[in-house]
Amino acid sequence: MLITPKLETEVTKKYKKYWANTFEEIEESFLKDKPKLGVFDSETTGLHIKKDKPFMWVFGWMLPKDKQSEDVKGRVFAFEHNEDILNKIIELTKQLTMVVGHNVKYDLHMVINGGIKDSKVYSMKNVSDTMGICRMSFDAVSARDGGDVLALKKIAEKYIDPRAAEFEKEVKKELKKINDAKRGILKELLQPYKEIGWKLGTIKEAYKVKKRNDMDLFTKERKQRWIEVPKEIEELYFKWMEDHPFADYSEVDRNIMMEYVHGDGIYTLEIVEKFYPTVLQRNQKALFEKENKLIIELLKMERVGMKVDMKYLQDCFIKCDNEIQKLYEELWEIVGENFTVSQEKIIAGYFEAVLGERPSSTDKSFLKKHKDIRVAQLITRLRRLEKWQSTYISRIIEVASYDGNFYTQYGQFNTVSGRLGSDAQQFPKERILTEEGEAYEKENGEGKAPVEMEIFSPRRAFIVEGGEYDKIAYFDLSQIELRAQANYTMLLGRPDLNLCRAYMPYKCFHYKTGEEYKFETKKDRLRWREKQENGDSVWLMENKTPWVPTDVHSETSHNTLIALGYKTDNKYKSYQHVKDSPVDEKSFKKFWRYIGKMFNFMRNYGGGAKKASEALEVSMEIANALVSGWSNTFPEVSYYQKMVSSKVQSTHHATNMYGRVYFLTNTDKAYKVGNYLVQGSCADMLKDYVVQIGRFLDENNCKTKFLANIHDELQFLVHKGEEWIFPHIKRIMEDVEWMKVPVVVDLEITETTWAEKKEVELEIVA
Repeated sequence: MLITPKLETEVTKKYKKYWANTFEEIEESFLKDKPKLGVFDSETTGLHIKKDKPFMWVFGWMLPKDKQSEDVKGRVFAFEHNEDILNKIIELTKQLTMVVGHNVKYDLHMVINGGIKDSKVYSMKNVSDTMGICRMSFDAVSARDGGDVLALKKIAEKYIDPRAAEFEKEVKKELKKINDAKRGILKELLQPYKEIGWKLGTIKEAYKVKKRNDMDLFTKERKQRWIEVPKEIEELYFKWMEDHPFADYSEVDRNIMMEYVHGDGIYTLEIVEKFYPTVLQRNQKALFEKENKLIIELLKMERVGMKVDMKYLQDCFIKCDNEIQKLYEELWEIVGENFTVSQEKIIAGYFEAVLGERPSSTDKSFLKKHKDIRVAQLITRLRRLEKWQSTYISRIIEVASYDGNFYTQYGQFNTVSGRLGSDAQQFPKERILTEEGEAYEKENGEGKAPVEMEIFSPRRAFIVEGGEYDKIAYFDLSQIELRAQANYTMLLGRPDLNLCRAYMPYKCFHYKTGEEYKFETKKDRLRWREKQENGDSVWLMENKTPWVPTDVHSETSHNTLIALGYKTDNKYKSYQHVKDSPVDEKSFKKFWRYIGKMFNFMRNYGGGAKKASEALEVSMEIANALVSGWSNTFPEVSYYQKMVSSKVQSTHHATNMYGRVYFLTNTDKAYKVGNYLVQGSCADMLKDYVVQIGRFLDENNCKTKFLANIHDELQFLVHKGEEWIFPHIKRIMEDVEWMKVPVVVDLEITETTWAEKKEVELEIVA
């Protein structure tokens, strides 16, 4: 049925819009038009990739150029979710050259959740994502630096239709009405308790009510903990939240949603028309096709989910909550009033009374400077605990409460470099301890505190599934970005000796034959690990001593100390200074090597002295010495960064090892491209692995599944009896044709929790 929406713009009115009740209505127009470019998009009950369901769909297409007219450019059909119609549309999409969605992977999840067999979805070969098209067409500038945000409405409003946001505004208006009505119910429920001081405002004071646009999202997290919530009120409030959850799009009037979903489909098609030619012009077609192949592999990975220990998480939540309450009570007693650690004015007022001067900020840096004051210790600790409780513990519990698994989506196109991202990658390696636990580790060393002193360890929360899947295997690319950085200096014809020698015996000679170490072929490169009978390397350096890999972080730290005027007694162990305190082995490892390591990574991202001073909380004198120390440690990396920046300033672009182009109209950020090339080459390398290993598992009918990608690590849920695949996965990951520096993959396995994985020695297969 052809419809005429109330809301139209100059862009949307060029598309015929329909409400379909049968598949035949759609099929008839499709067969007549014979389109090549199509779009599908879902409207759903929420954002959980396994729990939530689609309630409405749009399927449409752009007419071939010879069939377009001044008035008609394409057709879009909206329809209520119907498994039969959806199934037939998936078949119909096979006739398209390209079927697109914006964040299309999410819509594919909804196709499966809507009742379509996953095998049918996994066989779709022509799926593309407009986020990928945009990423390859936009300038290589992150949103944080003023670049484009990849949200559909933002792109459409900026580049396609200034009125694009109007459709969403109508939906949000309706959502607000619905949520206001739900809030009104809570207000009514609280009426009998008004006399004892409990009303809507009191609830908002006691609990963290977060803003979602201009709507209130009520939570169970406590805010003003000094307010005692009567049991009866708490039960009433929690029951109201359960019965009247925050409204989702499925509750909005269908006519409004129909106009909204038509708009999404139209803008997605328009984005392809506008930006895909740029992908071709920049020679990104091959890379685009690689990204398209990855969509289905990531979809499979995301649907597996990481099994969690729900009891452990719930115990941790209570433990964390009790610790927060205990610390707050101590804080209030010292300061003499009740407040939260986000109330800057009260905190600044306290320190003004203590220090005689009002601080301009009570941020992390200020509190660290005054770490001997108990209030500073308590505020620092409370801020960390509240963040961990909300961001990690509550988040995992919320997602996993559906079926005991934590599900995440991998952002394929979010980063400028090309690196995959997900909220699972934000979980820290370290654990959070009680104050007693932290004191214990200061005395006995990092990681030594017993489990009883632990409040929460993110990796302990993730467990092995059991049954036929009795172990998890973790394949980790060892220091891959530093290896790739070393490789880039070699490709530039100016190999950085320290960095190259961290990973291979570059310019070293065999102790018996005198031959120089070669790295042109995979077979030659593998010889880096050869040993003499006494365990030393067979490769000798200029001074005739066996090659020992450069400790790049210690070397930067050593050169930083030299830049500060220290004299070396024993390298990495003992340093003397005319005025300043000497540095011993313990302080070198604990402080100097730590800041050297942090600066090595920071420098690769283009960070300088000012940023180092702020991030590492060191003086500008030390920060400048770090810059000098790094330059003296890696002089050819410094040269590489200058050359890349210079090239980008003259040509406005640079291309990584996989053909990914980083284009800059304004070259002010050219200094960042050196890192994009390194990080992006490693990211594309890892994306290649996912596709190659996925193909290997399919071809060998393996039941082992991709579980997750965390930074440079691929995790697998291993089916019993399939351990034979390990050396093959290692071979795929270590066989990188363009890398002259050896790629090394470490394998760890657990049969219990992620926190208890153990390293396993594995030989590579031919």
